[in-house]
Formats: sequence, C-alpha cells, structure tokens
Amino acid sequence: MHALIVLTSHDRLGDSGRKTGACLESFAHGYYAFVDAGFEVTICSPLGGPPPIDNLCNCRNATSDILKRFHADRNAREDFSDALTLSQVCAADFTAVYFAEGCGALWDLANDPASRKLIERLHELRCPSAFVGHSTAALLQVRGPDSVPLVKGRGVTAPNRGEDETYGIPLEAPSLEREFGALGASYMAGPDGMPHLVQDGRWITGQNAASSAIVARALVLAAT
Repeated sequence: MHALIVLTSHDRLGDSGRKTGACLESFAHGYYAFVDAGFEVTICSPLGGPPPIDNLCNCRNATSDILKRFHADRNAREDFSDALTLSQVCAADFTAVYFAEGCGALWDLANDPASRKLIERLHELRCPSAFVGHSTAALLQVRGPDSVPLVKGRGVTAPNRGEDETYGIPLEAPSLEREFGALGASYMAGPDGMPHLVQDGRWITGQNAASSAIVARALVLAAT
C-alpha cells in the first residue's frame, strides 16, 4: 500500500505579509496514520522541497504527542523536508491520498493545474482521498468530463467564516463556505474549532486542523 500526502507551498496570507504554510500537526496525523497502518508514504507539494510551516496553526498544540513524535523522528523530518513536486506524482501509484491542512492552499492548491489533474484522476480511479481544512480549496476547480464541478451535489465540510476570522484569513481570500455553496455542494459545518468530518463516497473532508486525526483514521479505514 502506498499513500500520498499533499502539502501547500504557499507561505503568505494574501498581501497581508503574515506568514503561513502547511499545518505540521495536520501533516503528522496523516503521516503516522499511514505509517502505523503499514503504508509507504510519499510527500509532495506544488513546488517540492521543504514546505513552509504555519506557526499559528501549530503553536496551539506545540506539545501534542503527535508533534513530539514527529520532532523525535529523524526519518519523518527528512521525509517532510524532501517533498516531490505535484507534477512528479502519478495518481495510479497510490492507495490513498491525504491533503493536509494549510491556509496557503487557498492561493496555490486552489489554482494548481497539477493538483486539479491529480484529483480528477483519483476520482476516476475511485481512490480514497481526504482534504483537511483549507486544503479543501483544491476541490474548487475540479471538474468532471462534462465540465460540471465534481463537488456539485456532494457533501463537504471546510472552515467556516468564523474560523477564517480566527485564522486571520484576509477578506479578499475565497470563503470556502461560500464557494462550495456556489458550486452546488452540500456544505455541512460543525462547531467552530472542533473535529468534524463529512464522508461522501471516496471523498473525506475535515473542517479544520482539529479534524486531522479523525480524517486520517477514516481515510486509512476506507483504503484498507
């Protein structure tokens, strides 16, 4: 079994100058869910190499057991710092794919052609795929053969407007709650900041970083 983790490469919240990137804790939950289940893990991002880290996301649980495990794990740290580019990966090689939380996804994964093609191919292959928090932005431009958004009529969750305010997402950035509604998706949110997932067929979406653990477990279950 071979799993893919996709991370954002974008390190700024729009024009605000505030740094962002991948949520390290969200990554770690996905990584260890796969490793503990016996998966081989590949990591990629739009630009490849070491991804930027969103310190705000990770500061809230800096002493969590999952981050302690990551910081003590040399192999995991090396894997995280040596991501392939999205254009280097082939959907058919993977049993499951996990898009980790990262606010930067609003600016790169939302518009990345390689990400869009990967998701469309994963959908054709019926490969279990999960999207946590703002990484659900990767679904916005995904279309079927009939050019209809693949999210239309499907249940999804993503950060709501209140959570975006907490993160400090600029007003000009896409509101995933609004965007998914406009595309015809059935958007379902839980309480702010609490774990919440929606599973629709082979797609699993998690509302926020706090949902990473339950999403990762659900993805492993769907893939095994």
